Amino acid sequence: LFCFSVFRSEGYEVDLVTAQLERNVGIFACDEFALLSDTRVRLPKGVEALVIPPSGAVGVSKDGTAANTLIFMHAWSVIHSDARWQAHDFVIKADPDAVLLVDRLRTKLRPHAGRNVFVKNCDMYAGPAWPMMFGSLEAISVKALEGYYEGADSCKDKLEWHAWGEDLFMGNCLTLLGSSAVFDGTVIGDNVCRGANCGDMTSAAYHPFKSAEAWFGCYDQAIAR
Repeated sequence: LFCFSVFRSEGYEVDLVTAQLERNVGIFACDEFALLSDTRVRLPKGVEALVIPPSGAVGVSKDGTAANTLIFMHAWSVIHSDARWQAHDFVIKADPDAVLLVDRLRTKLRPHAGRNVFVKNCDMYAGPAWPMMFGSLEAISVKALEGYYEGADSCKDKLEWHAWGEDLFMGNCLTLLGSSAVFDGTVIGDNVCRGANCGDMTSAAYHPFKSAEAWFGCYDQAIAR
C-alpha cells in the first residue's frame, strides 16, 4: 500500500499527523507514504511534506461539503510526479482525521490486487449515485490510477465537476474511464455515513477524529485485544 494524506499547514491537522508519525500508525504504517500540504512543512523523523500548487478559494459543493476538486486534482498530480505509487498494488488517500488500521485494510484489499478497481465505501442512500466512495478513505488500485492519469483531462472536459467534492469527482471519473467499482462498507466506519464504532473489530478505518486525543482513543479501542 502507498498511502498519503493532505493536510493544512495551519490548524489542528499538523498536530494530528505529527502524533501519528511519532507512533508509526495510520498512513505511516503503510509500505510507503507521502504527506502533502499547501506549503513546505518539516515534521519529525526527517519527513517533509510535498507541496500542492495553489488552487484558489474553496467553495461549497452541491452536497454542502467543500468543493475541493481542483485542490485534489493538483494533489493527485503531485503523487504522480512522486512516482513511488507505481511500485504498489493500491494507493490510499486518507484524511488526517481518519483512524486507519493498515493491516485490516490490506486484508480487505488483497482479493482485488491486480485489478482495475476502486472501492465504494458508503451506501447511506438509495439511488443511481449510490453507493459512492467517500473521501475520508479512498482506495484505488494502481491499474485504476494509471487509467486516471491517462484520462484525467477527459474527465475535466466531460464531467460537471466544479460544484463537486473531490470524492464525487474521482468516483465518477474512474467510472467514466472504465474502472470497476467494488463496494465494501467495512473499509471505513464514517460518522458522515453510517457511523463510526471504533470497537466493531471489523472496519479498517474510522472517521472523523480531529484531535490527537480523540484519534488515539479510537485507535486504542480498535486494536484492543
